Amino acid sequence: MSELSAQTGRCVQDAAERKASMKTKGESMLEVCHLAHGFGRQPALWEIPHLRWRGESLVHLQGDNGSGKTTLMRLLAGLEMPRQGTVRWSLDDASAQPPPCPGRLLYLHQQPYLFDTTVAGNLHYIARWNGWRGEAMHRRIDEMLERCGLAEHVRQRARSLSGGERMRLALARAWLLSPRVLLLDEPTASLDRQAVRDVAALVGALHASGCAVVLSAHQPSELTERCDEHWYIAHQRLGVATREAPLPA
Repeated sequence: MSELSAQTGRCVQDAAERKASMKTKGESMLEVCHLAHGFGRQPALWEIPHLRWRGESLVHLQGDNGSGKTTLMRLLAGLEMPRQGTVRWSLDDASAQPPPCPGRLLYLHQQPYLFDTTVAGNLHYIARWNGWRGEAMHRRIDEMLERCGLAEHVRQRARSLSGGERMRLALARAWLLSPRVLLLDEPTASLDRQAVRDVAALVGALHASGCAVVLSAHQPSELTERCDEHWYIAHQRLGVATREAPLPA
């Protein structure tokens, strides 16, 4: 078994243990209270009196253009401060805390920033930042390149990749950090069908490895079909629906 496969198996086992523990304790990974945000003197985009999420489901955040999906994602990631209200994350054994949570809570924009180096260089930078060295680091990076379908692009400049390849590289970098939560802002925007399929497979694998995922997407796709919970922004409110408890008609 490869090092990456072994770690994935451990992550799945750890995730199952965390989920069982949370079910027993009734705890939430995310708790949002009285959250509202707007810009300048404009009215709030939306108000969220209360939201609790246990981090087990794959979440699709939906809403019309301009409804505030990206704003909500950035608030959850701690990239902006809300006008009012609180966001608290309880990750693993840590007590509830506001974002950001470096290394454990990651946000990826639909046009993710890539370092101005090669595909392999982008992964080497993250691996070294994470403290890996030597043969184990190179083996892990090689396996990640293969898993993400980027082995043939190892020496290519990252910024010359296609949109789908850039997103796969961004997901590979995120996976190297083994985040607890991944927030994906329109990860399949402007991608062709095959690229969407590739990204959907990677996101599904990340989620199966124990990473909690919230993704926003304006259009339905193979990726959104994998989601088993939906957050809807409409009429300045956030609605939550699951397969077991859909929104009323």
